[in-house]
Amino acid sequence: MGMSAGGGDGKNVTPSVNVTPLVDVCLVVLIIFMVVTPMMVKAFALKLPPKPDDKQVVDNKDKKPPVFMMVEPDGKILINSKVYQRAQLPSELPAMLAAQDVPVLFFNAKDGTPYGTAVEVMDLARAAGAKNIAIVTKEAP
Repeated sequence: MGMSAGGGDGKNVTPSVNVTPLVDVCLVVLIIFMVVTPMMVKAFALKLPPKPDDKQVVDNKDKKPPVFMMVEPDGKILINSKVYQRAQLPSELPAMLAAQDVPVLFFNAKDGTPYGTAVEVMDLARAAGAKNIAIVTKEAP
């Protein structure tokens, strides 16, 4: 630490703080944060639909209806409004998804359906070949 030692009788000593080491430490900490911050970015995979081109015309006549699976509170499974047994899913669902341009299964569980039943049916669908399951949160208009 620096102190001004003037000549004389020593009664007029004025202390002065040297801030250079403090500034050096602050700059080193700032540089460390600048180097480490880009490495701390967390990311997750997100699949977005492709951006439609204005030039591309979509023909809805040839489009197949999406595969829509619903679970009733009593455990009944409906795929596109047709009732299926759990044992039928491994044989029926892959053919339905293969007929789609984008193989997405839209899943919905009616109010009052036990959580375990809904998860069990989703697991059956995944085991039957549904790689992309979209959970429907709103009723269709």
